[in-house]
Amino acid sequence: MPRRDLDLIRKVDEALRGDAFDLLAYASTVLEMLRRPLDGEGNPVSGMPTLAEMVDRTLADAVRQSDALLLAMAILLDGAGSGDTALAERIRSEVGGRWRSLPAWLGSPDAADVTSVAAFDHVLGADATILIGATLADGTPATATVFIDRDGGGVLGDAFIAPETLPAALAAGSRGVDADEYPRVEVSAADARTRVEQAMAEDLALEPPLVTATWPASRPLLAWLLRTLPEGGSGFARAGADAALDDELATAVAERLPDGEAHARLLIALNREHSGAGDPRIWSDTFVEALLIEILPFDEATEADPEGVLAALRALIDEGHARAGVPAGLTARSLETVDELADTLLDLLEFDDDAPAEDGGALSVLAARVGGRRHLDALDAVPMTRVVPDHRGLDDRVRRGLDAVQGLVERASAELFEDPELAIAATRIADLLVETDPRLFAKGKPELAAAAIVWIAGTANDAFAPAGAAQPSALMAALGLRGGTPAARAGAYLAALGVDDPDDWASLPVLGDPSLLTSRVRREIIRRRDEARAAPTA
Repeated sequence: MPRRDLDLIRKVDEALRGDAFDLLAYASTVLEMLRRPLDGEGNPVSGMPTLAEMVDRTLADAVRQSDALLLAMAILLDGAGSGDTALAERIRSEVGGRWRSLPAWLGSPDAADVTSVAAFDHVLGADATILIGATLADGTPATATVFIDRDGGGVLGDAFIAPETLPAALAAGSRGVDADEYPRVEVSAADARTRVEQAMAEDLALEPPLVTATWPASRPLLAWLLRTLPEGGSGFARAGADAALDDELATAVAERLPDGEAHARLLIALNREHSGAGDPRIWSDTFVEALLIEILPFDEATEADPEGVLAALRALIDEGHARAGVPAGLTARSLETVDELADTLLDLLEFDDDAPAEDGGALSVLAARVGGRRHLDALDAVPMTRVVPDHRGLDDRVRRGLDAVQGLVERASAELFEDPELAIAATRIADLLVETDPRLFAKGKPELAAAAIVWIAGTANDAFAPAGAAQPSALMAALGLRGGTPAARAGAYLAALGVDDPDDWASLPVLGDPSLLTSRVRREIIRRRDEARAAPTA
């Protein structure tokens, strides 16, 4: 019997010793892998059988454990479409009478009763969380928790299902959450279904696909739970057109900035089109980030007067939040995001796709990576060790920010990379940054800072694709970030490290400091150096 079949039998045996949730969760994972084979980085997996092929082979094998898996999959297939329902009926007709020792609930298509739903919306419309509580046929509780990135276009940010009651999930999820920032809102069961289904549809169009520890493995199980809810709900409410409000905001900006009205109207239109709430009075930090990195760099009006656009954005946040009664802390966070990413926007606008690439010999490129010919000549491959600098002179706020960032850097590096030296390289970059500009760690989200630093270290050390196996999307997921890219936030840090063109840096990731390169990378540079020197000259 092939190893994969033995693994399946072992896993099903373990699930059967548990409750209905255990087997349904495993069936969901297998079903999703058959439908959309992806590895842990979201890359397609080749050589997988189709669902129909797997069912045909498994039915023919007539093994108790694999039949139990088929029956659990049949439950998840019921109602998912005429073809899936027919396949579920076929499984039950052929397997239903084979095994008296299987749990009785496996023979029932109605194996869940949804008990309640709950929802939390970010006060600025940035994202939302929807919870769906259910009881499975054997009495086991199950609660689905779905995160939806409204500022990111309503795409599903992550989802998981746990064998716990909805009150228990609420209690666990509310720890450390600001109730003023994430108030609980009323949501009907039909609305909950519609909003999650729309987010799942957006997820299928996402490229590269979102892959986390629980998604998309839980997709079939979540879709099955949703089918028990009523249809006919509505999506997230968005602010309707209000020309009077737009005029009021634009006029308020013009009173503060004589040339700001046109910029304000541009920003108002972009908010209405792209933000989660579509309300130009409110500007979440996540929408501001997307605006500065993904939207404004491609706008001709911004290119003509970027400083004017940035000033108008700051004024709009002030004026809009005052009118909407937004808490001062959230307003400060949005304004801090403008300050953090202003230079990145300016750099993106200055990027020239037609700029000629520097052409140099192999030794010149290698020398640039390590800071010059002298460093290249003296390069060694001694493993990196962590040297902790003296940060006692730092401001308390800066030191706390740095400690938080470095803790996240070490955690993400351990999850992403097999080479422990990459974590050391990343923490060294953080140390250099705090020496260069301590203010970098006195504000902003530590997760975003950590993502940028790990991306810089990983890119400089050939750890991210296409040079290496790691994916930037996996880095964002490891730090609990949804959407976006660490490369954007890294621009300001690269500039602080003395990189002349941060936006084009990844094409030739040179930091000019051998102490930031792992021993593996330095060993490879030494090999290439020696080969280049030994090569015959024309």
